[in-house]
Amino acid sequence: MNRLIPFFLVASLCASAFAQGEVAKAKALVGEGKCAEAVPLLQKVSKSSFRKHEGAQASVILTECYLREHKRPEALNLASRFLEYHVSSEYRERMELARAIVLIEQGSVYDGVEAMLRILAYSKNPAARSHTKDVAIQTLAASLLNADQLQALLEKYPVDKDVVGWMQLQIGRECQNAKRYRAARYWYKKVVNGGVAENLSSTAQQGLESLDGLGAGQPTVLVLAPLSGDFAEFGAAAVQGVYLAHEQAGLQGKVRIRIADTHADAGIALMRTQQAVNQDSIVAVIGPIMSAPAATVAAWLGSNFQNIPMLTPTATDDGIAKMGPNIFQVNVTMDNLAQKIADFATKCLDIREFAVLSPLGDYGSAMSQSFTRAVERRGGSVVAFGSYEEGRPDYATEFKLLRDVRYKQENRRRNIARGASDLDAVNANERRRYLADSTMSIPGVFIPSTNPGDAGLMVGQVAYNKIKGTMLGTSGWYGRELLIQGKHLVDSTYFSVPGLDLSSNKEAYDKFAKAFEEKWGTAPAEDKVSGLSYDAAKIVFSGILNNVESLTKYINNAGSFESVYGDIKFVRGMNTNTKVVTVRKSKFYVMNGCNLPAEALPSDKKEEKKDDKKK
Repeated sequence: MNRLIPFFLVASLCASAFAQGEVAKAKALVGEGKCAEAVPLLQKVSKSSFRKHEGAQASVILTECYLREHKRPEALNLASRFLEYHVSSEYRERMELARAIVLIEQGSVYDGVEAMLRILAYSKNPAARSHTKDVAIQTLAASLLNADQLQALLEKYPVDKDVVGWMQLQIGRECQNAKRYRAARYWYKKVVNGGVAENLSSTAQQGLESLDGLGAGQPTVLVLAPLSGDFAEFGAAAVQGVYLAHEQAGLQGKVRIRIADTHADAGIALMRTQQAVNQDSIVAVIGPIMSAPAATVAAWLGSNFQNIPMLTPTATDDGIAKMGPNIFQVNVTMDNLAQKIADFATKCLDIREFAVLSPLGDYGSAMSQSFTRAVERRGGSVVAFGSYEEGRPDYATEFKLLRDVRYKQENRRRNIARGASDLDAVNANERRRYLADSTMSIPGVFIPSTNPGDAGLMVGQVAYNKIKGTMLGTSGWYGRELLIQGKHLVDSTYFSVPGLDLSSNKEAYDKFAKAFEEKWGTAPAEDKVSGLSYDAAKIVFSGILNNVESLTKYINNAGSFESVYGDIKFVRGMNTNTKVVTVRKSKFYVMNGCNLPAEALPSDKKEEKKDDKKK
């Protein structure tokens, strides 16, 4: 066995020498421009010694010969195999460049240019960098990428000032061709001030001079939506709603839509907004659709660009609209819902004392705080507060605590009436009997449940635990599950609901849904994102079509706007389209101010109402 080892070493060295000789012959042929003759030699070495240095060298030269001979599939196949196997190789940059060239020639220009920029980002080989840079600039100069693609590459790979300058120059040209003159100026100036090669800077300067006297260019509406990540489906729906409104307004070629992916991230949303405002003639912003990005963008626009209105279609967090006179929330906020039911309870039902039973979580906490503030501003008070975890079958402990709090309050009042010196004095036997047998009266009980089934369950629990009062809630109550779970116990309950949830404008919605399906091939989703975005866009486009001097003033001063879901009326930037709904005999009715609608009245009351009208 030991005698065989020298034999194998000799054979291996001979094979290596032979491969080196074949590669040397092939290189000489390539140098003479005879790639076709070199290919068979290189193929032989590449196949037999692919894992070795000679094979790797032969594979690179062979791939480059394939490119010269226009054999793209062969070049792509060999380059892909090489890059997958030779993770670390001195020839890696050459193979990546060869693969990038094939991708470009096959039409995948973006992927090809991105591969070249990646080489420039990591390579420390001066020759490889120089060759890659030249090919990248030739490709960019051919104007094969649009402005959005170029900007995406710029953000990923700011790798070389001249390559960056060429991308900026091409973006400027794209913007100029699209009559986005402000954006074109922005990018040309970037090139001029970027320390690039003299010929490139001179070309950009010529571009600037060609824009003299052309103004800002085409007005642009910026749409901020998450188009990637977990919320991409909602972002796509928002964009579809805006494009439908744009088409119906007949503004194609007159008003440009600029879409920006926020990734549902506040920082990215702000960066995209700042880029757009600096680069384009932005006249309005639609979005963001998530509350955190909406609040961040609103704070910046509200402080710096009050001439640019921002309409967030779906954000419901409180305070966003307060960040500037140009900020508008198309969806009804949680604060607005809480205020509406508090207003109804104090004015129409004359309730001044309330208990709050809040479900654990952000929604319950926000609703409870807003309701408490609203009640106190209207002269009422929250005399008892409790929290509970939704979804449990029994809440005896929570209601026992609530009854105990209420007993202490009523006991103090009895002591006051008796003229007792110690207002907190308690008769133990009386307390035991009272808590065991008596029904505790609390005029108003506010329960901001997040879903109808839980709301119905809680109303039943209130009655079972001997608490008497008017049950109040918000939009989480609205649904058939409330009637199923609560049965007759939910009669004469009241809760606030966004007007958009009531389908009161069925004709307008049906018209929108039909147009949406005709354009996009699918019905609008039940989440209302597309409809609310459509409404926001319609408001902006109506101002543009009316040639208003200021879109911000126009939106603030308009009485109301027709909407897919009922009229929108902005008060301090918030949509006040909120209704109070009640239940009568297992049916929902929308209150008419403080009054029940005629169809909900008993027969004798209907007759009385008719007589009153005659008088």
